Amino acid sequence: MRYEARHSADRGWYVVSDEGHLAHVPDPDPGSHHPRAALFEREEDAVRCAQELTRLGALS
Repeated sequence: MRYEARHSADRGWYVVSDEGHLAHVPDPDPGSHHPRAALFEREEDAVRCAQELTRLGALS
């Protein structure tokens, strides 16, 4: 599965799969064990996340 970074005026930067699903990533809060939507303020962070998720998907 491949992922890409996209931008919208409402959401800002976000990561979606090639199937159109919003990606989820681990919450950075160490006390939380719930994933969060892959929403980002900066394009660089969204692109890096999409690349890493694509890389991890290729390994499985």
